[in-house]
Amino acid sequence: MSRPSGHTGVSTAVPLDDAAATRAAFRQVFPGVMVAMFVASVDQTILATTLPAIGAGFADFANLSWVAIAYLLAATVTAPIHGYLGDRFGRRNMLVIALGVFVVASVGCALAPSLVVLIAMRGVQGAGGGGLMTLSQALIGEHVPPRERARFQGYFASMYALASTLGPVMGGVLTEHFSWRAAFWINVPLVAIAALLSTRIPTVARAPRGRFRFDFAGAALFAVSAVALLYALASGGHRLAWGAPAMLMLLGTAAGGFLVLGWWERRVPDPMIPVRLLAVPAILRSNLVVMCFAAAMFSSVLYLPLYLQLGRGAGIGESGLWLLPISLATAVGATVTGRLISRSGRLTVYSIAGLTLTTTAFTTLALALHVAPTWLVVALTMVATFGLGGVMPACQIIIQDTAGRSALGAATASISVVRSIGGAMGVALVGALLFSLMGSYQELLHGAASARAALEQQAARARLDDAYRVVFAALAVIAAAGALVARTIPRRRV
Repeated sequence: MSRPSGHTGVSTAVPLDDAAATRAAFRQVFPGVMVAMFVASVDQTILATTLPAIGAGFADFANLSWVAIAYLLAATVTAPIHGYLGDRFGRRNMLVIALGVFVVASVGCALAPSLVVLIAMRGVQGAGGGGLMTLSQALIGEHVPPRERARFQGYFASMYALASTLGPVMGGVLTEHFSWRAAFWINVPLVAIAALLSTRIPTVARAPRGRFRFDFAGAALFAVSAVALLYALASGGHRLAWGAPAMLMLLGTAAGGFLVLGWWERRVPDPMIPVRLLAVPAILRSNLVVMCFAAAMFSSVLYLPLYLQLGRGAGIGESGLWLLPISLATAVGATVTGRLISRSGRLTVYSIAGLTLTTTAFTTLALALHVAPTWLVVALTMVATFGLGGVMPACQIIIQDTAGRSALGAATASISVVRSIGGAMGVALVGALLFSLMGSYQELLHGAASARAALEQQAARARLDDAYRVVFAALAVIAAAGALVARTIPRRRV
């Protein structure tokens, strides 16, 4: 734990049980990282309700999923780089740099003249966003001791969940009243506020660690492997057949690249990817749980508005507003879990219970979607996301506490990496499954002008319901897998 100095901005050590010092440090750190993480979290989902408008504006629906995947992919590739450099050169300094990258890319997205340029700028934006996520969590771990950190991580996870599900609401409102480009312009004032607040974060004196050599080979191996894997997942079933030579080449490149990466990172003195940490059972299994959490969370939030618009006739703004109670349920789940961990010190039980609840809710949706009214669809999704809200606080504490302070940045980066990979894999796989099952949905974008058109709309809605029943079943399987892995995490108390 550290107490910030008002004159130098450098922290000095104080006893971990000094509650007043903990609160003081938290007040200095949390506002800056909260706004930074809010911006990054919102931008992962803000386009959920704007995708139809973007597709119509550029007359390209086939490649829309890459607007979301590009962000998540870039965040995945760059998160360990930010954590790696933050450990060596200071996490606050790297946070300011990440904010700069993010705001420049946001302006580029707002001015994009084509979908290709928009996707490219979303990638650059994700490169900044990955740093915001990783460095924000690491800064909390740097300044707050583990037992108190549990409660604060609950607030953090609550804000993350709230921002992620508030994103579609903001996107819908901005698109309806201005245009989809406003969803990017809104980042400019938000980043300015985050940058201003980040100057209040105290820095921590670091012991000399010898000459620094950037792990270029590790960064390149990770980037190539991650891109190959996620492109294969996003393309399977529509751009590329699953058994096509190109698909097999991509999957082989990903598998081979990750194997070589693991071998290489054990040889270098400053590895970018913490493979030794990932070999620790508590860290590895907690990260797998986070991956399942992200796949279920991002997929449900991103694709639910599309179903409400096409299948239930909701407008852009209305479909976003339906997500407000879902965001509140997720935030409540995270906050309650953080407080329970702080009081009891127990960790793994909350992930198990939350993911089991999520599995039950998604299974019910899969079975009853065709007869459920819209309010019941939203209510069951609230139950599912309430359960998901309890996952991150526990997993973050387990990973950070197991790794120790010397490896805090690397451990926190691993959380961001697997969350991004899980989110991207979930969005890619669920998107490929959904669009392969529902076929053409152009009939749902226009009103019926004749009896034949009305029959075509009815048939299209039936296909859509069937497709989403399979999607919810897939989300139930993902949540169930996370619950099973959570049961194998060594029982830990803080």
